[in-house]
Amino acid sequence: MASEENFMRAPAPTPKRTIYTEAMEIFHRAADLIGLDKRVRLELEEPDYEHIFYVTAKLKDRLVPLAPEQARDFADLQITQVRNPEGMERLADGKIILNGRALLGSDVSIRRGHLRLPDGNVYQLVPGESQRFKAYRVQHNQARGPYKGGIRYHREVSLDLFKALAAEMTWKTAISEVPFGGGKGGIQIDPRSYGKEEMENITLRFMYKLKSLIGPNIDIPAPDVGTNGDIMALMYRQYSDGEREKHNMRGIVTGKDVRIGGSEGRAAATGQGVAFCIEDYYAEKGETLKGKTFILQGFGNVGSHGAAILQRMGARLLAVNDADGSIYNGDGIDVPALLAYVNDPKNLRRSVLGFPGAQRIEKKDFWEVQADMCIPAALGGEITADIAERLKVKLIAEGANGPTTPEADRVLQKRGIDMIPDIIANAGGVTVSYYEWIQNKRMERWSEAEVNQRLEHAMKRNYRIIRDISRNQARRSDTHDSRPYCIGKEVDPRCAAMILALKRIEAHYLLEGFSQ
Repeated sequence: MASEENFMRAPAPTPKRTIYTEAMEIFHRAADLIGLDKRVRLELEEPDYEHIFYVTAKLKDRLVPLAPEQARDFADLQITQVRNPEGMERLADGKIILNGRALLGSDVSIRRGHLRLPDGNVYQLVPGESQRFKAYRVQHNQARGPYKGGIRYHREVSLDLFKALAAEMTWKTAISEVPFGGGKGGIQIDPRSYGKEEMENITLRFMYKLKSLIGPNIDIPAPDVGTNGDIMALMYRQYSDGEREKHNMRGIVTGKDVRIGGSEGRAAATGQGVAFCIEDYYAEKGETLKGKTFILQGFGNVGSHGAAILQRMGARLLAVNDADGSIYNGDGIDVPALLAYVNDPKNLRRSVLGFPGAQRIEKKDFWEVQADMCIPAALGGEITADIAERLKVKLIAEGANGPTTPEADRVLQKRGIDMIPDIIANAGGVTVSYYEWIQNKRMERWSEAEVNQRLEHAMKRNYRIIRDISRNQARRSDTHDSRPYCIGKEVDPRCAAMILALKRIEAHYLLEGFSQ
């Protein structure tokens, strides 16, 4: 039995491999190479703040479909003739949300809480109950400016994941040369399993709890996986509700609709940034994107915009994989047609699966499609060492955050597959978020052409610096100066990108000092 003296003591920590420690491997490698100041290293090794809290919301009544074998018990149940079908919101999981008085005035035939709808299926009526959701906000570092980072709604989020993503935002803002730090947060939830009003209530309550931790000059959220401009609008409303100078608070979130203070070009910015990097990669070789082929994982905001832009540049999309399946067309997939299919209100899962302009393939076959480029634009950790061995591409441009594992990185380097790492490739989103924040501060409105011109200059300048660091080719050109960042030896592109970030962050500590 433990002694009374030791009973309340926490056990000694045991080192273990986590998402965060894996993500920080490149940090430590780059820090060793540049001899990062020890105290700066300690400041960056762990987040400034890690917030975990809970959000509660009252859910609506819903109809849950029965399996065919269960429905047999209600074979003689009459069909309920629904008078107000607009009050019934169908979800991707087959359930139906009952909004308002959805069944009021209908001829309802119900037995033991079950009814049959005109679609022929039998549903169980489940009364709405209050539910609790786990929420997070990690604020990694603010040496260069306010914390900045997305809000993710996904069922597989965790504190460790948000620590990794917040740290990546610290590196990404430094690489982009925007005066922000890094943050990330969200809710452990599958948004496809909840109705529109439910998601609104959950989001408003989330911002109510988050309000004391953030601000337009403190921490600025943006959209991420599972969120969009609609969610940002709700967050802005909740944050500014009742305030006398609401117009001064529009910069509390970025990624807003252009009609309420969002920036032109912001929705497509991350995909646009990926395309600018790929364009510059080929331009250095004296080539264009005309005739180049690519495969794409993820057809959300980043993937869909990136694919559309690359197609306009002359590239051809061969295969797409998302959470629900994979499709392939060797002659090329029509991206506008695929966008229309995915955004069709009848496509409740918003999936590429079933698109008539391509054939269905297995996910394992998707990774083996021969193409010039692979663009992972879904979730992290998708390209493992095994997949890296099977890829038949010449270039990977990371649209997602951390899609390639460290083991896969080593395989790709050994195989000579080029890499445009995520902290530069997908930095277009936070760069245009900064432009939106500036426009809100100044009460200005920039054109899409001006936004994209600024973005192209920023993306290509910093990508060229990273290439020079990687090749140890210190030089000054009309567009960039890599001389302060090269370290006297060649390194891989991911390490080069981290070196650029750390040198820029370290300068703030060494020149400004430390508060006491």
